Amino acid sequence: MKAKSLKIREILATNSQKTIEIELETGKGRVRSSVPMGTSKSKYEIKYFQTPEAIRKFLLLRRTFTNQEYADQSDLDNALRILDKTPDFKEIGGNVALAISTVFLKAFALENNQEIYEYLASIAKKKISIPKPISNVVGGWKQSGSGDIQEYLLLPVHQNSFFESIEKISVAYRTIGQRLKDNDPTFAFAKNIEGGWVTNLNIEEILQIISKTAVENLLKVGLDVAASHLWDGHANYVYTFSNKILNRHEQKDFLEKLAKRYPIAYIEDPFNEDDFVTHSVLNLELQPRIICGDDLYSTNSARIKDGADFKATSAVIIKPSQVGTVTDVISAIETAKKNKMLTVFSHRSGETEDTLICHLAVGLSGDYIKIGISGDRTVKINEMIRIEENIFGNKY
Repeated sequence: MKAKSLKIREILATNSQKTIEIELETGKGRVRSSVPMGTSKSKYEIKYFQTPEAIRKFLLLRRTFTNQEYADQSDLDNALRILDKTPDFKEIGGNVALAISTVFLKAFALENNQEIYEYLASIAKKKISIPKPISNVVGGWKQSGSGDIQEYLLLPVHQNSFFESIEKISVAYRTIGQRLKDNDPTFAFAKNIEGGWVTNLNIEEILQIISKTAVENLLKVGLDVAASHLWDGHANYVYTFSNKILNRHEQKDFLEKLAKRYPIAYIEDPFNEDDFVTHSVLNLELQPRIICGDDLYSTNSARIKDGADFKATSAVIIKPSQVGTVTDVISAIETAKKNKMLTVFSHRSGETEDTLICHLAVGLSGDYIKIGISGDRTVKINEMIRIEENIFGNKY
């Protein structure tokens, strides 16, 4: 396939910051791909450029990608790696690489008269499947009295359909909002950047409300601790709002107590991004609960392999914006699946209306998809509903 034209523009992400979008035209039509951004970032992620520099880099590269014909996704992504020989894309910019890689992915699907998830399944030799949702219903992390823990999550116990699961979570989310209002005099139905309720209740008060609501709706509770942001860089985890300092053993004991006191089935990033060992201890002691690594892995195949050797986690977050190309995403998934780790495809805090993450999760056999529940996050939710209907038919 050969691109007839490529152009770039600045657009706004959901956090009102500028990001880039690339548009590609082929004989079959036009496709667009935009790049999300994270507030919480690992030091192992690819390097992003500010939009002026990203645009400058793209304009220098554009002729390369319009003059050359590419056989498939692997061929295109290999060209990106040849152009930038650094592992973290610090020469051309990880956001530029990702935008080019994903816009070509959409173009290849268009040229093959396939949905994006169908094309992905064919090139990765994966079975198309519908993942279970994980949704942020209460948000903390430096924003409120609950700020020591980044996200309080809900996920289904079992899934008959994505629509049924997300409907249960939406009902629970609204109920939690009312119960927060009843228990927190300062609560005014404010939301964080991902649509999670913001409250001044403490960790256990929040968990009591979420747990009661989860049980009523046949749901399970999850936590994204984002512990690298609690880590002081030396020996301790600092809980500013809870007024406590924990070493890694105390951090493990604290999370174990919460997991045994409440119906917590999922814990993400419980320790800092370099601590494979303590992750592995918690993973062993809290089986069969899901211990998931995000900052720990940054969608990097080599780090996922290291984590598997330690038995550090039972699941891994997949974020294309951490690694740069579709081929790298596929490699990360293959490494995780080979080592019997669940895959959790995830949005970012600064999102766009691009729904590619949904197609990646379906086409690459994701086990879960973390896409929020409210506000701009419904863009991804509704795309998942459409994909499920496309696969299994309209229920009406």
